Amino acid sequence: MVSRNNNKSTVEATRVSARISMRLKSSKSAASVSKVTKVTSKTTSKANGGTKKTTTQTTASKRVSIKTKASSKSKKNTGLVTEEEDEGNDGEGDETETPKPQVPKYDPSPVEPTILTLSTITGEEEVHPGITHLLTTNPSLSTIITRHPCTLFSASGLLEPVNPFHSLCSGIISQQVSSAAAASIKSRFIALFNATNTFPTPSEILTKDINTLRTAGLSQRKAEYITGLAELFVSGDLTNELLLESSDDAVTEKLIKVRGLGLWSIQMFLLFALKRTDVFATGDLGIQRGMAILAGRDVNKLKFSKPGKAGKWKYMAEDEMVKLAEVYSPYRSLLSWYLWRLADTDVEVLKGVDKTTAE
Repeated sequence: MVSRNNNKSTVEATRVSARISMRLKSSKSAASVSKVTKVTSKTTSKANGGTKKTTTQTTASKRVSIKTKASSKSKKNTGLVTEEEDEGNDGEGDETETPKPQVPKYDPSPVEPTILTLSTITGEEEVHPGITHLLTTNPSLSTIITRHPCTLFSASGLLEPVNPFHSLCSGIISQQVSSAAAASIKSRFIALFNATNTFPTPSEILTKDINTLRTAGLSQRKAEYITGLAELFVSGDLTNELLLESSDDAVTEKLIKVRGLGLWSIQMFLLFALKRTDVFATGDLGIQRGMAILAGRDVNKLKFSKPGKAGKWKYMAEDEMVKLAEVYSPYRSLLSWYLWRLADTDVEVLKGVDKTTAE
């Protein structure tokens, strides 16, 4: 009877010793833990009408401590929680630790995993298919896409109202001036017609002569350009519906004939106002610079090419840009957004400023 009780007490002492050893291990060095090798167990048993006290000294705790250390190392690899580590486990067996959720990582190889992780990269639940195409085509763009979400083609950006006449007039107003100056001129231009900050209609603009329009800060030519554009809309040669529903080439063919609108202005109109997805303005220096960076060239050491008689400095030849950008079609507008970011270009300015000479 005494022997059985002694054995039971020894097992219990061993279990307690292992728990103490593990707790001390987390706050003290392994050296101090190894000193806990003795456990005194006092057992009082009643036999033959008397009380016997048995003091048991054991080195079993040392063996369990060593076993526990090995179990702890094993747990790191297997994810198992031992009986000695888990106070709530009464010897019913090992428990499997609940695995922590893994943050999805972008995998550029297959298409499906890429789509699954797009929300992590872009920070949006609804992702434009053009973003998917860019990432699938060139996974290295994930960094710039993460840093600079494309608000223009975001879900909220695509819901913004579009007024082609308003956008074309704003583009003319912004030609060859700073964004701050353009905003000031536009505000005074609107004030000529109403106090509600509502952009005037084509017919309303025709009620004012050139000199009156110039009081808003417009140059003579810009006042003439806006008046001529208003006349085309009033006559029906141009309509908002026509521009919204026509193809990119058809819009370009129509607008290139309008005095005051160059190819660059039309391309920016297609991209920022009509939100067409495959616009690629090779004549834009920001896009040229971004394309050179994307191609792995050091633009700070790059010597500009000087093609033909135009005498215009370029970071990259336009035919080379078109060839390299083919794989991004039909989403080269979204590519352009990130090329501007790579080139550190102020995209807000691009919504209005025309770098070409308006004719």
